[in-house]
Amino acid sequence: MVDSSPNEKSKPKDLNRRRFIKSMFGFGSGSMLETGAQAKAPIKQDEKFFWADLDNGNIGFPTGLDIPVQRPGSVMKLVTAACVLEEGALNPNEKIECTGLAQFGWQKYKCPKAHGLLSVEEALALSCNVYFAKVSSRVGSATLLGYAEKFRLDKPVSGQPPGEFPDPDKISDSVADYALGLDKHLRPSALQLLRLAALIARDGEIPHLRSAEMADMKGEAIKLDLSPETFRRLKQGMRLAASKGGTAEAIDPANKLQLAVKTGTIGHGNKFQSWIIGFFPYEKPRHAFSLFAPVGTSHDSAVPLAGKRLLAVQWP
Repeated sequence: MVDSSPNEKSKPKDLNRRRFIKSMFGFGSGSMLETGAQAKAPIKQDEKFFWADLDNGNIGFPTGLDIPVQRPGSVMKLVTAACVLEEGALNPNEKIECTGLAQFGWQKYKCPKAHGLLSVEEALALSCNVYFAKVSSRVGSATLLGYAEKFRLDKPVSGQPPGEFPDPDKISDSVADYALGLDKHLRPSALQLLRLAALIARDGEIPHLRSAEMADMKGEAIKLDLSPETFRRLKQGMRLAASKGGTAEAIDPANKLQLAVKTGTIGHGNKFQSWIIGFFPYEKPRHAFSLFAPVGTSHDSAVPLAGKRLLAVQWP
């Protein structure tokens, strides 16, 4: 038997890469197509989807360069969880009861139902408003926003400007509004939330994130110094969110990608907008993503839209 030439050996890898690109971007339309199948009706392009290769830092823009900026909603609970764990304001094994309502003065924070006693991982998976409203009161607004800065929610990504971040001289005392991602002056971009997912996926160490147009531009790698235990609990909560009973249980029912995610829904007038961010595969993360749906809750819009996009791609 004659060994294959070097060029022949590289073909499978090159072919896989071409299939990945084809499945990600489609043919000219920007829509995703199923690999190896005839073109189907394109996915409606109202949502904005971004992904990052966690090995080399490349960012993909399959839905274009229009980068939404909006309140993060419950995605911010990841930062809140990190803050209370790192500050020692929450015993890692402590459980807090959700009765369906938390009230601080005239402000009320509700859940659709009483979740009962929850660990921090379970609270992330169920996106419990009451849990995070309660624990955030233990740290205060300035401390919580300090962790938002640690996660670089005030910094640009890949040459793209950041969203809006609260003025340090005008910080609200309503810490729960920050904890739940509801404050009108905390409006990160989709790329900043993509980076948030990437940092959690890789335990705080990721390469410089850049777009294909900036592939030759070098930047510093990013390092976020949190305890391994905090990262473990954040990741486990995100994994549970994509599992049965979690807020994104429908995203990948067959567990093909081993997703770990966090959802978020915000009011927009008398309607809703939503986010989902995440990474995969869970055990050895190689990719991170963020998706913004301009219409609908995360359950009705962001989760199914992300599922369609993620499962339509042949990831390398």
